[in-house]
Amino acid sequence: MESTDFERLGLNKNESKVYFELLKSGSSTAADLVKRMGIHRNIVYDNLEKLIAKGLVSYIIEGSKKLFISQEPSAILDFLDKKEEEMTIEREVAKKLISQIKNIKRNEFTGQEAEIFRGIKGMKKVLSEVLIAKENSVLGMTNESSDLLGEMYWKNYNAKIKDGKIKERLLLNSDFNDIYSFSKNKNTQVKTLPKEFNQVTEIILFDEKVAIFIYSENPIVFLIKNKSLYHTYIQQFEFLWKLAKK
Repeated sequence: MESTDFERLGLNKNESKVYFELLKSGSSTAADLVKRMGIHRNIVYDNLEKLIAKGLVSYIIEGSKKLFISQEPSAILDFLDKKEEEMTIEREVAKKLISQIKNIKRNEFTGQEAEIFRGIKGMKKVLSEVLIAKENSVLGMTNESSDLLGEMYWKNYNAKIKDGKIKERLLLNSDFNDIYSFSKNKNTQVKTLPKEFNQVTEIILFDEKVAIFIYSENPIVFLIKNKSLYHTYIQQFEFLWKLAKK
């Protein structure tokens, strides 16, 4: 038997050494253990206290000396039973924590699913994300977007679309009349919706995101990252694309 055998029972390295040394003598003062083991007295004292707490060591006072005693061998089984009991409690605590953590992560994920952007700066922020994507589809392009952002903005935006070789498909509302709001290049396809399918909102689909632009006095953009919603809108876009005219 060696001190390392006790590490397999869950004692740390120093606890195992002190306990093993005390087993060999049956009882000893801390000072004698320090001399025999050749380690710092604080290590011996600290680990004797830990072994007492675990029920493996006790002590008596003889005169002015504190004599430490290794408990009966059955104390090891008692220690393991107590440890198993503590593990059962820890498992129950862990189960409750896991459930709470899942709720926190679910809320965190949900919080990151959707963002709201307000005003012209908000619109430009979302459109800057569109420029990073390799392709996009626009459902219901309206005159309001060009009125709010102006001719110069759209000329610069479309130059970036062209330079970045970004593929885009645009479905214009039937009353759309601003020629500056889309890029005239081979990567841009444009169709016009039948009047009865004109869209109230302008929706841009890109990178599994759905950006819904609402042009009120203070415009709002809802940016939603949701794979299922994105594919639902893409299906709607494809249906309308077949109905639309070049």
